[in-house]
Amino acid sequence: MLIHPMVVHFPIALWLASALFDLMGWRSQDPLYRRMAYWLVGLGLLGAGVSIALGWTDLFAVEAQGVGTALVTRHQLHSWIAYGATAVYLANFLWRWRTGNAAGRALLPLSLAGAVLIVAAGYLGAQVREVM
Repeated sequence: MLIHPMVVHFPIALWLASALFDLMGWRSQDPLYRRMAYWLVGLGLLGAGVSIALGWTDLFAVEAQGVGTALVTRHQLHSWIAYGATAVYLANFLWRWRTGNAAGRALLPLSLAGAVLIVAAGYLGAQVREVM
């Protein structure tokens, strides 16, 4: 039984919710939205770490069972996009942490870029799961 597909939804949901809070914070001066986005990004990073670790564990287990290289090859694009999204959200979190979570011009585009990447990674991950 693979565990990675069950836990990967948490960082995706947390990061998409953070993008929603960033959009609401862009339209409002209330710092609550930025604070919520900050915590959601941080929790998403913790969830992503768990998800990545379980993904590698599942991959080694599937390879030990003799799954062909086609599945692994198809999964590579998905994993690179997911790593890219994680890097964008790490940059997002570090930006917020270093600036005291102050509003900045690059914060919303960074948040939306991460959201686009994580949606693409989720879509491709679902395609890989469908093949399995």
